[in-house]
Amino acid sequence: MIKLITGAKGTGKTKIIIDMANDNVETAKGDIVFITDTDKYKFSLRYQIRLINVELLKKDGVTSEDALIGFIKGVLAGNHDIETLYIDGAHRILNKPVKEMEDFFNDIYDTAMTTDTKFVLTVSENEENFPEFLKKYKANV
Repeated sequence: MIKLITGAKGTGKTKIIIDMANDNVETAKGDIVFITDTDKYKFSLRYQIRLINVELLKKDGVTSEDALIGFIKGVLAGNHDIETLYIDGAHRILNKPVKEMEDFFNDIYDTAMTTDTKFVLTVSENEENFPEFLKKYKANV
């Protein structure tokens, strides 16, 4: 399953996804991972949540969609107990417009289906520019 938290830049998506992850700790039966490109949220997330700052890994090759998908699959392969994986700003991590990321979201969907992992992602995009391929995942938060 994929759930998107959407809105224009500066509309509070990161706060929403952090609150969702923190609230999830109370009911989760498995592990929770939060992927972003900064350490500034490490004190906002509960200690039970594994924070991964991919910015620290960019020198090792997490700079393309395939690399990020491979990294995510590696994280999931290393821990079969991950129940929910949060990604704050995949488009920002990849420095790529959301409208050009259809393959990435298709890969995330396939990964969610084969691993039984729930994915929650933020997407900074205005309603009028929202890509058609993402509308099936959009959540009204």
